[in-house]
Amino acid sequence: MASDSITTEDKKRTEWKDRYRNRFFLAPMVRVGTLPMRLLCQQYGADLLWAPEIVDKSIVGSERIVDDKTGVISYIKNGKDVFTTHPSEKQQVIFQLGSAEPELALAAAKTVEHDVSGFDLNCGCPKRFSIQGGMGAALMSDPDKLCSILDVLVKNIDLPITCKIRVFDNVEKTLELVRRIAATGISALTVHCRTKDMRPHEKAMWNRLRDIVSELPDLPIILNGDVYEYADVQRARDETGASSVMTARGAAANPSIFRSEGMLPTMDAAQEYTKYAVRTSNNFINTKYTLLQMYPETNTQQFALLRSTRKYKDMCEAMGLAEFYESEGAELIHSRAEPLGNNAKRQSASAIDAAPQQAIEAAAEPSSKRVKT
Repeated sequence: MASDSITTEDKKRTEWKDRYRNRFFLAPMVRVGTLPMRLLCQQYGADLLWAPEIVDKSIVGSERIVDDKTGVISYIKNGKDVFTTHPSEKQQVIFQLGSAEPELALAAAKTVEHDVSGFDLNCGCPKRFSIQGGMGAALMSDPDKLCSILDVLVKNIDLPITCKIRVFDNVEKTLELVRRIAATGISALTVHCRTKDMRPHEKAMWNRLRDIVSELPDLPIILNGDVYEYADVQRARDETGASSVMTARGAAANPSIFRSEGMLPTMDAAQEYTKYAVRTSNNFINTKYTLLQMYPETNTQQFALLRSTRKYKDMCEAMGLAEFYESEGAELIHSRAEPLGNNAKRQSASAIDAAPQQAIEAAAEPSSKRVKT
């Protein structure tokens, strides 16, 4: 009986690893990677969908609410949507955790485990908020804590556990860290091929990945960094030996990057995104911010028109979807999604980590500076 049990467990963990091989994933993105973007990327062919990082304390103690009209599942705390998902993405959505404490990480995972298909520990975010809280890239400098969080999750959650890191300047220090991470029993490791201090405009160091792949031949290694078109996927795998590839800015600029037959015109994808946002009654400010990411030129009349919108009706008109809004959308948008609704102060905690106007102004920056992962 014992050997049968071990064999079954080993088989399950092998299957978990296999889901991270030979694939193309949507990377976690602050603000941008909320439900409408994930559903659209799913439609275009993304194999797995990372949600934006959610801090453990934010999700613990939240209330799970299902919208009868849209089917959207919302985890709500203190009047804010902390995390939203939909049954149609359950088999593909990966919940990314921000944590610095094993017990809190486990409590957070237990809260949402029945609505997601896996968990990823964020060990690479260089933002001050994460670093000061001992989360994100700060965990790379505290491998005991990092591995203790992964160990608790692997042993107590019956879903695949992964983590996402950056690289150190020192190659051997990086290899030492990944060896320890792999020993926790995770199902895959994502490596953002930049150091903590490197900015997005600096070229990702794909060459640093091959040593990691060689060091961990049995663990799926996922490349992140500078993937802007479908052809980059195979090129990245050929150059580095990576098992799979994920993209953030490529998808933010045009979500149809996941189409093997080629990308669609950006505005076609933007229209589809708008429809998903309306159908899921997504936070308006978040929808507007994400749409503005898709415009390569910010000095156009169309960009200015979209930027001036204040509610979904105006947005749909600006996107050429007035008929869609009147026939379908108007009945789906609940008051808390609109900035002028009865609950105007309610915003998505995972989608907007800046004041609304700050978020919109940020979208007017050059595209290379916008998205944070």
